[in-house]
Amino acid sequence: MYQIKTDKQITALKDGDKPYFADIYGKPRLFIKVSPTKKGASKVWVYRYAKDGKQPKITIGAYPTVSMAQAFTKWQELNELIAQGIDPKAHYDKIAKEQERQDKNKFSLICMAWAKTKGWKDNSTIRRHRDLQIFIDRFGDMPLHQITHTDIVELLKDIEQKYRQRNNPELPSDKAERCRGFLVDMFAWACVNGYCMDNPTAHITTAKKSHILQTVEYGNRKALVKPLEFGRLMRAIFDDDRMDYHTRHNMLLLAYTGVRNGDIRRMKWADLDLDNGKWELTPIKGQSNSNIRMIEKMTVPLSRQVIAILQAQHRLTGQKAHVFAKDTKDGIISDGATNTALKRLGFQNKHSSHGFRSSAKTLLMGELDYNDMITEMMLGHVIKGDNPYMRADLYAKRCELMQTWADYIDDLAMGKDTTHYKGVYREKPSDILQALINMMGKDGILKMLQAP
Repeated sequence: MYQIKTDKQITALKDGDKPYFADIYGKPRLFIKVSPTKKGASKVWVYRYAKDGKQPKITIGAYPTVSMAQAFTKWQELNELIAQGIDPKAHYDKIAKEQERQDKNKFSLICMAWAKTKGWKDNSTIRRHRDLQIFIDRFGDMPLHQITHTDIVELLKDIEQKYRQRNNPELPSDKAERCRGFLVDMFAWACVNGYCMDNPTAHITTAKKSHILQTVEYGNRKALVKPLEFGRLMRAIFDDDRMDYHTRHNMLLLAYTGVRNGDIRRMKWADLDLDNGKWELTPIKGQSNSNIRMIEKMTVPLSRQVIAILQAQHRLTGQKAHVFAKDTKDGIISDGATNTALKRLGFQNKHSSHGFRSSAKTLLMGELDYNDMITEMMLGHVIKGDNPYMRADLYAKRCELMQTWADYIDDLAMGKDTTHYKGVYREKPSDILQALINMMGKDGILKMLQAP
């Protein structure tokens, strides 16, 4: 067959019974491959060269999508590779594999792949994924190996500047430190799993020591811990007729249960057993302080007052999954609803949503003589020692505590005499010791006593 010189000649090529190659004039190794199809001849640019007694082929593209001029340019590039002793097919395979690796190493993909390994609980996933979205908004599809130490530091500084303490906007919140921990963990995981060779967070594993971020210190949350003051607060909540039912019920549950606001806001009807007065709870938040940690699961006894509140709330949201379902971004009552209500009631800088836990702990121990162990159980704290307490331990006594506490603060709000509550929970020292032994074992007691 004659050699092809023009587009007209390419167009005139007819398909045969089987594929064939048409030579291109003045362009050795370059061909038009003509193949029969139902719609006529298929014409594709092909580069063929000798390699170890074989003739590897590189497909350049279909004609006329790839023009003659474009095919000639690619032909020149391939010839230059061969002149340098480079196998074109191996060369492009290597480039393709590198591109595939980079596509898989996009920050957004690696970030979410790492997140799946964390086993976060459903009720904490949303909050943590918001932090991850901050990273993705910054780095997007950027390959991991392109992200530098400076990039990480600049991101953390920006987070530190943007997110401030709610009660003290002049100081940064701990969000930047939390994000630092996520990034350190994510890049360490990426290195171990071969997604990157160098870890840009290697020198910021301890932000405090490296002076990258400010040291964040939160003071104690504002709380009323004297009986008369707390009684006035409860009376103000009961008497206020401007507060919507969601906020009122949210606030009263904070007072009656001592549970964190984040857990109450995310309370689900499926976790409640109102007939038996129980709430099966998986706390969403522990404490950064190593001496105070939240247990993984707990059963919260519900007082008669709490059951009545939940029955009233059921008439509002019983058809929804969440007890405090609302038309907000998260689909539940906002985090600041109760603090806003406390501010309007005149308790700004005196009492906070989190302060109800301090009030309960202080008054239960100081006024009702409940001991430290059972009040820590009420708050969901892990008891110090090797073994965390089992949630069934002292459950009957915690039921008694919750009802007594609810009755006590009701009486405080009504201005009634509460002296009869004093000493309501006086146990013999031997009973308390035996409860501790049953819960922690003798070895656990000894280690707790020997701990600094």
